[in-house]
Amino acid sequence: MKIRLAISNEVKQIAKIHCQEIKYGFLTQLGEKLLSKLYQSIILSPSSFIVVAEDNNQVIGFISGSTNINKFYKEFIKKYFLKTFFILLPKIFKPSAIKKIIETLCYPQKEKYLTSSELLTIAVKKESQNKDIAKLMLERFILEMEKRQIKQFKVIVGENLLNAINFYEKAGFIFHSFISVHKNKSSKIYIYKLK
Repeated sequence: MKIRLAISNEVKQIAKIHCQEIKYGFLTQLGEKLLSKLYQSIILSPSSFIVVAEDNNQVIGFISGSTNINKFYKEFIKKYFLKTFFILLPKIFKPSAIKKIIETLCYPQKEKYLTSSELLTIAVKKESQNKDIAKLMLERFILEMEKRQIKQFKVIVGENLLNAINFYEKAGFIFHSFISVHKNKSSKIYIYKLK
């Protein structure tokens, strides 16, 4: 197994893992096609990256992150707005979907005083879970943040996701505060300080 930075031709595998393993997340509802564009933009952006776990030439897990989430969202809108608009068109007429898209893009403004560096998503294929793959990917993710001279980064996790909360707390993340990205859904903000 290899832990390394993702390359562009792996975005479909990454999007598929996201949809399979994060079934109830808002981004999953937008579909694999849009997620492929999102992960493509993360890989190509100078302010973002994805770490993958690869086994037998297949991606079995990933962590995505950004050194500056505000900058990344601006880049994404500028470069991918038209491409993603047509993918979203069938879903865009649902007022709840439009509202959640706006909330997702605007939430960093709620926490201006916090670091703009963020761990965005982590997922491992079901058949590869419980093998410390997430832990190994996180170690590589932290090294990448260090290389980019980041002193700390945050992660936002739904308060009902107890396994994820346990994982982050064991890894050394410190609880900071609560946030509501989407109305009526409370999440916890954790901070990881690099040594």
